[in-house]
Amino acid sequence: MIRRFLKLLMLCLGCLGSGAVMAELVVVVNARSGVAAMTRNEVINVFFGRNRQFFNGLEAMPVDLEDSHPKRLQFYKTLVGKDLSEINAYWSRQIFTGRMQAPPRLESTEEVLKWVAARPGGIGFVELSRADARVRVVYELKP
Repeated sequence: MIRRFLKLLMLCLGCLGSGAVMAELVVVVNARSGVAAMTRNEVINVFFGRNRQFFNGLEAMPVDLEDSHPKRLQFYKTLVGKDLSEINAYWSRQIFTGRMQAPPRLESTEEVLKWVAARPGGIGFVELSRADARVRVVYELKP
């Protein structure tokens, strides 16, 4: 009986631990941008190049992570339910037709934070635990 209980307890603890790997992602903007919050649709429109400005007229300058960064897949899966191959295909079509360029891609969330902080219209995504005074959280992605 005790063995069964311990096995069940270990199984439950293992399940709890696996959820911690998926850190909550947030969309951040430059702290001085004047943008306090964004809706899911506004975030989608900025990251897919459909809106190039925030509601206050400031030019939105999105930044992305490299394909190899695991948070990039998590971001797009959570935001729009798409794989990286679908996101990359979208940007390939946009670039090929001459409509727009994809956001620049950086290698780390620290680079994203520096990039967003250095540009008044900077917008990117990072783990909630990484957001600091240089940026303002405007949208939380719920898994």
